[in-house]
Amino acid sequence: MQTTTRRISFSRPASRLLGLMLPLAALFVAIPAAAAGPPIAAGGSYQQLSFVPSNFRTADGVTFFDFTQHDSLSGTFSGTTVIQGSCMTRASGNTLCQGLETLTGTVAGRGGAGDTVEFRDVVTIDPTGTVEGRFSIVGGTGALADLHGYGTFQSTSTGSYTGLVVFAP
Repeated sequence: MQTTTRRISFSRPASRLLGLMLPLAALFVAIPAAAAGPPIAAGGSYQQLSFVPSNFRTADGVTFFDFTQHDSLSGTFSGTTVIQGSCMTRASGNTLCQGLETLTGTVAGRGGAGDTVEFRDVVTIDPTGTVEGRFSIVGGTGALADLHGYGTFQSTSTGSYTGLVVFAP
């Protein structure tokens, strides 16, 4: 019985591609995958400390204005926030607002002096003053830079929030 050896040859572009892929594969094997922490159920309360509206304008029965609000949070989010935003109020009294909220404090015990989290808030206020909204975490600094999450809140001037957060790169 006779055995034959077959020589496999690659075309020049295929061998170049293989030559590029092998170092990349080695790089991926050498770098461990970054692991996310477990999801954390977030919850707590907040107290509105101040609300300052400004820059009122009206068009076609709709009133637009900007605002700055300061809140105090306790629970999973702990610290103080400043919200810069804008609203529109319809003739019906229903109001829709959006804002960028910056928390200085801690989240689930993490963080410290000067660490911040930024939230994007979308809020509805009915004519009776009942507030309902949603937030998404859009950034952070220091020990809170790798925080991600979302949630809801409701209130009049003192309220509660719930959500889900995770520390992940």
